[in-house]
Amino acid sequence: MPRPVLFDTDIGSDVDDAVALALLLASPGEVSLRAVTTVAADTAGRARIAARLLAIAGRRDVAIAAGEREALLRRWRFPAWGHEGKGLGEGPSAPVSEEPASACIVRLAREVPDLEILAVGPLTNLARALVLDPELPARVARLTIMGGHVRRAAIGDRVFEPGIDYNLCSDPEASVAVLGAGFRTTLVTADVTLQTWLRPADVAAIAASGPLGAALAAQIGLWEPVQRRLFTGLGAQMPADNVAFLHDPLAALALIDPAPLAFEELRIVTTIERGVLRTIEVGAATGLGASMRVATSVDANAAERSIVGRLLGSGSATPS
Repeated sequence: MPRPVLFDTDIGSDVDDAVALALLLASPGEVSLRAVTTVAADTAGRARIAARLLAIAGRRDVAIAAGEREALLRRWRFPAWGHEGKGLGEGPSAPVSEEPASACIVRLAREVPDLEILAVGPLTNLARALVLDPELPARVARLTIMGGHVRRAAIGDRVFEPGIDYNLCSDPEASVAVLGAGFRTTLVTADVTLQTWLRPADVAAIAASGPLGAALAAQIGLWEPVQRRLFTGLGAQMPADNVAFLHDPLAALALIDPAPLAFEELRIVTTIERGVLRTIEVGAATGLGASMRVATSVDANAAERSIVGRLLGSGSATPS
């Protein structure tokens, strides 16, 4: 049976959230998408973006709830890039609930047996949900997070310091609360997601695959120059064929087809060091930290083929 999933996302900025949503929708044999909750800055606008994409995909049955606009303790942590919501065109949208995201998370965890959560944005909604229901970790079958920086996060020769992971670092207090709450946790970290990306041939194939693919391709076109300015500004030499990193789709793939990823069971201490969220690997003998399933390597070509193939409806794709 497909496993029920709630998708917690800051969809609308980096295009990877939209691609991850499409990947969930394209994998009905593995997962059953029950809800989308949005986080960070204009969460109502992000909910409308999700609603439009779901309507294009013919999935008006998925619940949508807007969540936390600000980090728990630190204001102005969630930037907007200015392109959010553009390129989707006019048309029908799926309904957006008035229920707050945190309440939606708590309700579904109580109503849906073995609910899994895929969190690909700041963890603020989940931290708020823990306040409403401290027993939430026991009700959730697994929490898969795109976030963390454990060993080596790099683009080519440019090795990044902790802090490159926006999702967990943008609301560090929420991250500490959630990662220390006792969820059965999988981390798909920047260490591996910076090794995977979409290429121009992938986008051309996706654009030709149908209305949702065309919408995704338009969003990728808006994001590509933003991504290139962002990472070249950080001193990275971006590969010429990189049109969009597959951060969030790789986390979704961990639920759907984990074969391209290698996981280790690690003990992780989550702390804030000089204002920066750290996910630090420690030895089991220390007795410190929490045990987490962590993606530590990836077959980037296999991951790309699996993701693109599913988006095209074929289950696999030839290398680009």
